[in-house]
Amino acid sequence: MGSVRKSAWMIATVGLGLHLLEQTGLLRLAFSEAWLMIALATLTSVLGYRWVLPLVAGAGLLDALLGVRQTLLELLVLYASSSLLAAWFGARLRRAYTERKRGSHLIALLVRGQKELYGLSTCSAVLEALPAILEGYGQGRVSVWEPEAPDGRFRRIAASRSFPQDCQVIAGHGIVGQAFGEKRPIYLPDVRSDPKYLPASASGTWPLCELALPLFKQGEAIAVLNLEYPEPLSEESLQALVHFAQGVSRHLDHLSEHRALALLEELNRAMYSAQDLAGLGERALALLGQVLELEGGSLVQQDGSRLRALAFWGDVLPQERALLEEGIPFGQGLAWEVLHTGQPLFSDRYAAEEGALPTLKATGVQALLLHPIVLPGVQRVRFILGFQTRQQRRWRQSEKELLARACRVVGLALEGMLERQRIKTLLNLQQSLLELSPEAAYGQILQVAVAMVPGAEAGSLMVWRDGAFEFRAVQGYDLEGLRGVRFSLEQQQAWHGNLAGWQRGLPRIRSSALAETSLETGLPEDKREAARLEEIKTNLHLPIRYAEEVLALLNLDNLHDPLAFDHDSLQAAELFAPVVATLLHDLRYRQRLEEAALTDVLTGLSNRRAFDLRLAEELERARRYAYPLSLLVMDLSGFKAINDRLGHKEGDRALQAVASALREQRRNGDSLYRWGGDEFAAILPHADLGGAIAAATRYHRAIGALKIGEMGLGVNIGAACFPKEAQDAEALLRLADERMYEAKSRKVPLALD
Repeated sequence: MGSVRKSAWMIATVGLGLHLLEQTGLLRLAFSEAWLMIALATLTSVLGYRWVLPLVAGAGLLDALLGVRQTLLELLVLYASSSLLAAWFGARLRRAYTERKRGSHLIALLVRGQKELYGLSTCSAVLEALPAILEGYGQGRVSVWEPEAPDGRFRRIAASRSFPQDCQVIAGHGIVGQAFGEKRPIYLPDVRSDPKYLPASASGTWPLCELALPLFKQGEAIAVLNLEYPEPLSEESLQALVHFAQGVSRHLDHLSEHRALALLEELNRAMYSAQDLAGLGERALALLGQVLELEGGSLVQQDGSRLRALAFWGDVLPQERALLEEGIPFGQGLAWEVLHTGQPLFSDRYAAEEGALPTLKATGVQALLLHPIVLPGVQRVRFILGFQTRQQRRWRQSEKELLARACRVVGLALEGMLERQRIKTLLNLQQSLLELSPEAAYGQILQVAVAMVPGAEAGSLMVWRDGAFEFRAVQGYDLEGLRGVRFSLEQQQAWHGNLAGWQRGLPRIRSSALAETSLETGLPEDKREAARLEEIKTNLHLPIRYAEEVLALLNLDNLHDPLAFDHDSLQAAELFAPVVATLLHDLRYRQRLEEAALTDVLTGLSNRRAFDLRLAEELERARRYAYPLSLLVMDLSGFKAINDRLGHKEGDRALQAVASALREQRRNGDSLYRWGGDEFAAILPHADLGGAIAAATRYHRAIGALKIGEMGLGVNIGAACFPKEAQDAEALLRLADERMYEAKSRKVPLALD
């Protein structure tokens, strides 16, 4: 600018000199006043309007002294007009020059600012650095604002030193809120004329113009960069600031994507080094919770009719932990809604939610997120990742997208962990069954199946025995109430409903007409309550085949959710079936060996060793379920005469005939034994003393009707009942034995003291 002034003074000097030379006659010029006019115009264009009057007056005085021939008034008008025009034009040039200089300064400042921003590694650091970067442009005030959920106000993130320090929160209906809501820059050239302007402080001077620039991350407005200046911005400066804000948004996108990739990589690495589901969950929760700046969280899994926590992280209060460890009951709370819909839930007003749990409301939870974790190839949600905070917060779209990507990674890790866990469970099952009795083994198999197959809440295991399937283990049902129920092969094929699938040992899922179908395929009407038919919502049925034979049938049920079973349930059942088929085959072989050791070869009845084992088991069961149990001890009369007169071969045939007669009169659930010689016994569960007398009468009549050759048989029976007459096996056996000898001495079939 200094060189322009020098040039103007030189031009003015030359013009004035030429005018003086012509007026003094030293130089002949056509229009000497024009040179003075040029001199005046040049000076006023540089010096401005305030110099027009003094310079025109001075020029007029000079012409008067020189005796100019033209009318002085005309010259003054000419000088004034040209000077004013030059002053106006000079002012425009100076303003354009100043704006261009300021624009160039701003652009250089913004370029340096962009370089500084690219050295920052977090979004919060970028937002906090903006005021310091832009503070060097003009005398304005710079501030950065973010929405403060859920009341619509905006909280100050950072501000320049000139910004009023007492202003921390502003209302959402001002220019900042308008720019954020409309997602576009808002510029006020004169804030005094706009009613939406909100002064930053009640004291101090107001700026003249305001520019609010929304900042974006992953397409979502996350903050507003607000600039206030004492004079309007040029179009060039305005565009430069808009482009700067766009560059900041691009950098925020880059940082967000980089952070997401780094997080996913770290998440993947951390989870795949976990040893179990709890460890996997803890690592996932810790990483995500720290990145999202949350207080605490949990990984929950559907466990039958409850949602139970597998892992916790952070600040989880004791009452929250107790609730999740016990499990959220079916249908209660927002988590079940997420489980059924498969859609994440982000709440910033948890206490106002219709499905909010009272326990969580009481702990002061303000914001809650629940994100489903879907396993590959499975539509049904089994796991939910949950975080809560007792502070107000707004869930950003970028956070939602990050969580969605992270939960896909967690789902892959969970699938691998579940697969390893199932294989480990089956190996442990194989090892543990070697040490269990058959009945305990059946129970263990069912327990593992219910725990292993997703969606299972209850179940039963039926084993093929003596030409029919019968219940050997149940979970969630009354085994005693189902004892004696037997199904034919055809009935269970009909229950499965797919003969081709049955023959291949494939599981099937049924969710409709369960009660009617079950009754149609052989379940007695009086067992309906014990089988809880009205409560079952869905059933998974699995024939367990070994070679060409179905060894057992596994029924897994859910009593609450018709959609509990999905593709992953079928996969788990198919993985379970071949291993368990081998175990059941080995178990049956072992059981047959044990039965051979516990069976009387001649009669096919169980022997004395089997009696001792079974009596202890049945007494324990009767004591646990509080029902009566009776014992019959029988001694044949007339057998010795048959043996002596007809020989041992006929004696053996007599014992076999007695065994057959006893079997024909046996109730379902009763068990018969040959102690040795001509002594027999019967254990009668659910029979009081009256029931024992009725059974003894049937046995006496059946044996009395037998003929070996021309010789008949009789029997002396002693009965005793638990718990009315004896409290343990020894006392029960002693009492029955005493009564048997009493009947024998009195030569009557049955003696009761």
